[in-house]
Amino acid sequence: MSPLKTFLRLLKYFKIYKWRIVAGLIAVAIMSLSEIAYAFLGSRLIDILQSISQQVRSGKEILVPVVMKVFDYIFYSTTIHGNDESFQFIYRFAIVAFIVVLIKVTFVYIREYVMSSVQQKILVRFRVDLFDRIIALPVRYFDENKTGYIMSRITNDVFNLEQSLIQIIEIAQNIVYTLFFATAVFITNWKLAIVTIIIFSLSGEISRKYGDRIRKHSHDITNTLADISAFLQERIAAVRIVKSFTREEEEKRVFRNKVGSNYHFSMKIVRAIALLSSTNELFNTTAVLLLVIFCGYLFVTGALAIDMMILFMFLIINLRQPVKALGEGAARIQKTLVSAGYIFGILDLPKETNGKSAPSIILTEGTVEFRNVSFAYTGDIQALKEVNLSVASGEKIALVGPSGGGKSTLVNLIPRFYELSEGAIFVDGKNIQDIDLFGLRSQIAVVPQDVILFSGTIFDNIRYGRLEAQHNEIIEAAKAANAHVFIEKLEKGYDTEVGERGLQLSGGQRQRIAIARAILRNPRILLLDEATSALDTESELMVQEALDRLMEGRTSFIIAHRLSTIAHCDRIVVIDSGRIVEVGTHDELLRIESGLYRRLHSLQFADNSAS
Repeated sequence: MSPLKTFLRLLKYFKIYKWRIVAGLIAVAIMSLSEIAYAFLGSRLIDILQSISQQVRSGKEILVPVVMKVFDYIFYSTTIHGNDESFQFIYRFAIVAFIVVLIKVTFVYIREYVMSSVQQKILVRFRVDLFDRIIALPVRYFDENKTGYIMSRITNDVFNLEQSLIQIIEIAQNIVYTLFFATAVFITNWKLAIVTIIIFSLSGEISRKYGDRIRKHSHDITNTLADISAFLQERIAAVRIVKSFTREEEEKRVFRNKVGSNYHFSMKIVRAIALLSSTNELFNTTAVLLLVIFCGYLFVTGALAIDMMILFMFLIINLRQPVKALGEGAARIQKTLVSAGYIFGILDLPKETNGKSAPSIILTEGTVEFRNVSFAYTGDIQALKEVNLSVASGEKIALVGPSGGGKSTLVNLIPRFYELSEGAIFVDGKNIQDIDLFGLRSQIAVVPQDVILFSGTIFDNIRYGRLEAQHNEIIEAAKAANAHVFIEKLEKGYDTEVGERGLQLSGGQRQRIAIARAILRNPRILLLDEATSALDTESELMVQEALDRLMEGRTSFIIAHRLSTIAHCDRIVVIDSGRIVEVGTHDELLRIESGLYRRLHSLQFADNSAS
């Protein structure tokens, strides 16, 4: 997406709060008018004081006509007589100047509050939109992108986006400032105004050239930050592996290189921005000084009155700042627009498809049928090939076979974590592609080998299975999962914090909480992925007992490597290289002389005997 398209798309978010922005820009306009009025009053005061001073030095009685006008419209006229009226005039003048300043600071507050509220509201909307999109992306996206990369989009890029919003607001404000001060300069002396516009317009070209350079390096910075985030996430999650292999020094070296690369590109941008700021400062200062010299020449030759000269110089000096800020803001925003482009890239990713007509469905039977199902993660390498399998209501199906054979893939296709390459899957006789995706998943529960618990209490983690569940239902689910006894022994019971990923609890305790969560969900279809493989014997017995209760009356798919745990299943499906090669009961498969299941069973039995 080009920088212009990204910028225009950002502006659409501002349209949502257009009336707040209008109010903010009106406040900026009033601030500009206040400053111009202050400059006008100051220039007139100096002119009047000069006239009074000349009459006092000449020994004449003070008699000074005072005329305040814009164009030819006179809005105030009086004549000052004597010392007392001179002092009263100065006193009243000071009060008016104070009122002008008071008006300005009042609208400074209004501007700051209104514009900051717009910025924060847009930022909140972006964060919500970004998380809403990420959580709705298909599982394949998370397989293909590192967690640290995704986190960088949410953290680093959103931070840069915040800077974009600040820059856009400042640019809008500076445009208003520039328009009002340029108009005031034009009213003061249109010939000088034309010269001023020509000189200051050159500043924009300088900013454009630096902006191109800044945008180029910003891509590199954003990518290196994402790389750093991904590296940190992986190494922190695997810190035990790092320490067990004593790779601390190697990881330090790699991290220093990544940070050094980010520093290298960051300094290129710092150098570009510093050069831009210095160049703009030098150019604008030179321009102002040339205009001051020119004004001085006009004053000396009598072509410009002193009050007009002072007013013009004041306006030029005040015009210099917003013009300089416009140029630098336009260049700086090139850096932050890169992050905005990445965020829009995520927001444009397609969500999970919800089915063709997406009717809701209530699974009454829980039957599952695979018809000629083939699936490939990438390219032509198929993880499943022409799988055909019918599972009756309440049937317990065990999936066994060599690692990488396709067991987990087959299970992951039932809740549509991935879309099929060929064939179809039916639940209760309905094609899963044609029914409501979230309705389908709401009637399926997954108990994985590596249980994930969320930071929070045990109570909250069980309740995650069904958020509207009552307190007594959660207790009953914990009892059914053999978790209630150990939970009650904890100091805070169900209010115990489980820690990040549940690491404050043992593996068996985490597994039983996951089972309680699944029981509370009350699914028709149950998917178990090596649910007891990482447990000690005592924990395995308690978890297996809880799983038996969970599977009762439900259609269940059990992935297992320890064949002793699945002998009681109704049928065992043996999968090898993406194909179903054997189907039968434990005893039936053992009777196949050259069968894969018999060979796997013999190997495990031999290993167990040796142990």
